[in-house]
Amino acid sequence: MMEPEAASIIRFAFAPDPVWDWLTDTGLLAQWEEENNIRIHTSSTWDEFTYFAGGHGDIVSMGTQEIPVLENETSITTVTFGKYNFQRSPMMRRAGDPYETLADIPLGSNICVSSPVSNTGFWTVLADQLHGIDYRVGGGDYNLIVNDHFVNPTNLLRGDCEAAVVIPEAAVPHLRAGEIEIMYGGRMPFQLYNEFSGLNDGKNHVMSNLFTATEEWYDSHPREVAAFLELWQIGIAEWEENTADIVRAYPQHFAVEDEEDVEFTVQFMQGANDWFVESVYLDQEWIDNEVAIYDFMTELHPDNPNGLPSGYPAPRYEVVAP
Repeated sequence: MMEPEAASIIRFAFAPDPVWDWLTDTGLLAQWEEENNIRIHTSSTWDEFTYFAGGHGDIVSMGTQEIPVLENETSITTVTFGKYNFQRSPMMRRAGDPYETLADIPLGSNICVSSPVSNTGFWTVLADQLHGIDYRVGGGDYNLIVNDHFVNPTNLLRGDCEAAVVIPEAAVPHLRAGEIEIMYGGRMPFQLYNEFSGLNDGKNHVMSNLFTATEEWYDSHPREVAAFLELWQIGIAEWEENTADIVRAYPQHFAVEDEEDVEFTVQFMQGANDWFVESVYLDQEWIDNEVAIYDFMTELHPDNPNGLPSGYPAPRYEVVAP
């Protein structure tokens, strides 16, 4: 009797995620693993960049703007082959403050952010392109103070900063109570890209989470790549069908406890505000418009950690058919 073929292993690093928990708890992940003879070994981390840079994974979720920075700072060559959710951290003000955009905030003011990179990478490009403002941690026209997403709404309300950039779910109780308001007409980064990019393909752009592998692993595991995307497309379908149930099942992922906050979150994420993709699969037109942001990154201040040198090697993106 032949021994069964050993299961293939995918080492995957990902920030804590409600859809992943749902796939696990509903048995859909186990079913997929059995059908594909693949096991996913996960590492839950908010710092996928460092995890991947240390050579600990096959696939990570990573923001669009982080990929060329990673390749520029390390010897890792990557392939990006899928998308998951958009860059969603809006700029927020205290209710009643007059700031509509960053340009309305006095130069030299404190602004609360979660990281020198990540969503700051988007806002530094927008600030440069729309307002001619040098926006970065450690210098520039403002004093950017780094703290946790879930601390920054409180810091904003008590006056430690004039604006804060945080994931919406970290501010739900304050948004619902009307204590904090989203600037730029209530729009999030993925809804603002076309304001300065000159592109309008009718698609949302600037990802917080793309599926990115090492080139060596990607080129040698086509079956696993295809199956991995199939799994996450199942997850997206589950999210679209069960949004309210998933938020209620995993309130810790949305920083909500009270039913009023749960309901607010569900309603907030309806329609154009949903930061989850409809499809994890890439197409070439979408890729071309997405990576256009890299050219804007070459125009940033030389000391900006999100900047790219002229002539940077373009990261590799691949279209995988469903």
